[in-house]
Amino acid sequence: MEEFGTVGAAEVVFERRFDAPRERVWLALTDPQELAGWLAPAEIDLRVGGAIVLRFDDDNVERGTITELREPELIAYTWNEGKTDSLVRFELEQDGSGTRLMLRHTFEGEADLSSYGAGWHHHLELLAAQSVGKPIPWDTMRYRELKSEYERRAQQERDAEIARKP
Repeated sequence: MEEFGTVGAAEVVFERRFDAPRERVWLALTDPQELAGWLAPAEIDLRVGGAIVLRFDDDNVERGTITELREPELIAYTWNEGKTDSLVRFELEQDGSGTRLMLRHTFEGEADLSSYGAGWHHHLELLAAQSVGKPIPWDTMRYRELKSEYERRAQQERDAEIARKP
């Protein structure tokens, strides 16, 4: 499984395997206290049509609406409503004694995909640690390293695309 997520024209995609049962990972995706440990302090009305609010800090509050919900395998919600509309979708699959997670964040408009790629990458590292009972804090330096790598990879893709054109 590739460590880095795939950054496309309008989405970032990650696939991860966690050494925790699906129900444990599901709890981390849907329980406000658990979300605060790896993503952000949260309020969540866990039903289709319910609101989700993620408070990264006073200036960065993401608001969304749950669009799909199938416990304990799927949750999807809008992200950043009214700004850069997008959809976040988590799918969970039991994988032996662990869980395979697929995260797809799809954007309707322009977005800094390297930033989202780095952010989700690091948040998923935090989720992996939390899911086995060894939580780690957000590390801004790690995020910056990842963002640089995602930017480098994006530039390589652009250069390769230009080289392919006649």
